[in-house]
Formats: sequence, structure tokens, C-alpha cells
Amino acid sequence: MNPLLRDELAAIISEASPSAIWAVSTDDLPAPLDASPRARKMRAIVRIADSRGWRSAIVHFLDLKGVSHMTELTPPQLDDLLERMNGYVDAAETGCSLADCPPAH
Repeated sequence: MNPLLRDELAAIISEASPSAIWAVSTDDLPAPLDASPRARKMRAIVRIADSRGWRSAIVHFLDLKGVSHMTELTPPQLDDLLERMNGYVDAAETGCSLADCPPAH
């Protein structure tokens, strides 16, 4: 480490009170993340939709199931939605399209 930088850093630390060094506002911290399998599946679904611009696929699925939010889906329905989204990604990446349509992106 550069000796001048080390001396400057030491001076800054010695001038600050110990409580000021460790003071962190809880407003700056992200909320605790739900790490349940269900929450991870929902985040995976949203991540796919956001990365590909496919939010309408989620809305279409929710309409088919007669619910207004993913939290209202049953576990098998949520699994089905995640499987569908992964299938859409696979189809897009392998270029699966109808014969009379341009290739998928």
C-alpha cells in the first residue's frame, strides 16, 4: 500500500468516532430477501420475463388461471409457469419458429 495513502487513511480513521465508523442507517439496507423455494421460483419467472420483455406471458398465464397475482397460484401452477418460461427461453435460443414465420430471437 502507498505510504501516503496509508497515513491519510489512518488520519481519517483516528479523527472519526468509533460509533460514526460503524453507524449504518437501516434505510440504506435492502429488505430481507425471502429465500423460500416459492419466492425463488417467482423471482426466476420475473427475471426471465424482464430479460426478454415477456411480462405479457405472465399476465396471460394469470388470466388463464383466473388469478390477479403470482402469489395466488398454487404450487403446481407456479411450477407450470416456470416450466413454460424456461420453455420459451429454450425455444427462442434454439430458433424454434413456425415454418412460415421469421426465426425467433
